[in-house]
Amino acid sequence: MSEVTVQGGQEVVGVGRIEGPIMVVEGASNVSYDEVVEIQDSRGQRRRGRVLEVGMGFAVIQVFAGSTGLSIDGTRVRFLGSTLHIPVAEEMLGRIFDGLGNPIDGGP
Repeated sequence: MSEVTVQGGQEVVGVGRIEGPIMVVEGASNVSYDEVVEIQDSRGQRRRGRVLEVGMGFAVIQVFAGSTGLSIDGTRVRFLGSTLHIPVAEEMLGRIFDGLGNPIDGGP
């Protein structure tokens, strides 16, 4: 596992364990409980997750879309440095969104 500092947080390449929708990332430092992460598999597909637990040099992450297709060596985890938040506006009234705030009603 290696760690890279990027704008908006740090990125760790490779994970320690993957068990169902839970993964353990070793080598993570200065991360917070409930912090949002972006997970990229070896094919470049991205999904989101959040930090469930933090310890000395590791973080336990819940993967929102499941861990199918993730590998221990080929997975990149980017810690985004903030909790999940969704900005709101009057234009959103009557629209349908998924749990991450993405529109799923076919509108713009």
